[in-house]
Amino acid sequence: MDSIVIAATGDSEEPVTVDMAKAHCRVDVDDDDALFESIYIPAARQTVEQYTGLTLLSCDVDVLVCQCDVTQNVIAVPVQPVASVTALATVDANGVQTPLDLDEYGIAVAKVGMRSVIVARNGPLPSAPYYRVQYVAGYAENATPPNLLLAILEYVGDAYENREAQQTSQAINDNPRAVRLMDPFRITFGL
Repeated sequence: MDSIVIAATGDSEEPVTVDMAKAHCRVDVDDDDALFESIYIPAARQTVEQYTGLTLLSCDVDVLVCQCDVTQNVIAVPVQPVASVTALATVDANGVQTPLDLDEYGIAVAKVGMRSVIVARNGPLPSAPYYRVQYVAGYAENATPPNLLLAILEYVGDAYENREAQQTSQAINDNPRAVRLMDPFRITFGL
């Protein structure tokens, strides 16, 4: 994929709350709330995002997509999953943008396996070297799949229980249960 992410911004709440994390870890005191909120939960979410290739927090994405990632009426975009498309434009070789009417082209989001693609249902898009796509990616509040929520909780539990763990003779093993929970959602298989 030869796309360039111009910006991905958002201010969504974490999919797992401090209360959920504390309940999972069987913690009754408030002494470590700040650690849960600022370190354990974000780190666990980021681990799940890195493994699956998905963005769990809702964010606005602005991306420049090469023509090679566009097949007639389908645009492949890098930040997944796509919730909705907010703007689309062609970009010529000189960088001049021509906005496209989303309704005229019948722009919609479709799933291909675990990936989201943007589809022009009313025919092919105009030819251009690049397309600028603005869209919302990630899961809406309270819409993160339960498997991924549990994977986050597993990693939070590991981090909390093993805060000072050190391994000297062998590599630390990943949480096999969390991996099994995330595998069906995985869209990246790189290094």
